[in-house]
Amino acid sequence: MTNRSRRLLGAAALAAAALFHAAPAWSQAYPSQPIRLIVPFAPGGAVDQTARTISGALGRELGQPIVIENKPGASGSLGAADLARAKPDGYTLMLALDSHAVNHYTVKNLRFDTFKSFDYLSLLVTTPQVLVVNNALPANNLDQLVTYLKANPNTSYGSAGTASAGHVNSAQLSLARQLATTHIPYKGAAPLLTDLLGGHVQYAFAGLSVMLPHIKAGKVRALAVSSPKRSAMLPDVPTMSEVIPGFEYPTWIGLVAPHGLPPEVRGKLLAATHKVMHDPEVSKRFAENAFDIVNSSPEAFAARVNKDAAAMGDLVRRKVIVAE
Repeated sequence: MTNRSRRLLGAAALAAAALFHAAPAWSQAYPSQPIRLIVPFAPGGAVDQTARTISGALGRELGQPIVIENKPGASGSLGAADLARAKPDGYTLMLALDSHAVNHYTVKNLRFDTFKSFDYLSLLVTTPQVLVVNNALPANNLDQLVTYLKANPNTSYGSAGTASAGHVNSAQLSLARQLATTHIPYKGAAPLLTDLLGGHVQYAFAGLSVMLPHIKAGKVRALAVSSPKRSAMLPDVPTMSEVIPGFEYPTWIGLVAPHGLPPEVRGKLLAATHKVMHDPEVSKRFAENAFDIVNSSPEAFAARVNKDAAAMGDLVRRKVIVAE
């Protein structure tokens, strides 16, 4: 073997060794570029609020900016389809709303598998659903609302999207009280609120985090909350279960990634998220906006998705909720 051949072989061996040792170094260097956070609803709703509450702190913790991208449509499934197509490298994440767990029942031609296309990292927060009515509606409590709706069966209600918590709660109310009303789905809570204030829909269940300022300003009237106990933000407003036992379905929001995150990336994301969700300033902002911090494990989050999917399956089979 010539000296030149030996030098070439030596150089090749050094290069191979460098590549071998570079792989762990690359994964440890995550993240080395901005991270895209998909919000699959319009700006102004509970998911968007959550993104803007955590993005700054999470970016500082990870050492890279978090770039929020609103991608509304089809009850959050357009954004979820975008996430499912992304590389599982930790640079594309999404905040999922409760409707994500049940869209496979109500949205046609989904381009992903709810249970196989994603890594469920953490259920971050919940917020009570609050039943609100337009001020022109002659109802100051749940019983009065039911009486009005039975006398006016064409009354319309809105939701943040088909199969969202707001839709599920309204459908459950209709089932429990034999109501015949019309559902109007929106691309998020913010456009729903606009039409509720304008009188285009008469009532809605929506996240308390979105509705609270408008309730306090007297622009809409709160009749009940769907949480297990009364909200500290609205202590005089009863729970739905005080009138209809077992009635409980809050809004939840969780952090999701494409399926197949490398373990090192997954670990960094979970550690950073846990630290951010327990940051005093972040906790304060969530509390001020009527969110309850959960920050669950991946296993608990996946279990919640499966639980809600099973509950929705029952409503679909009973034709309480249908695809729109």
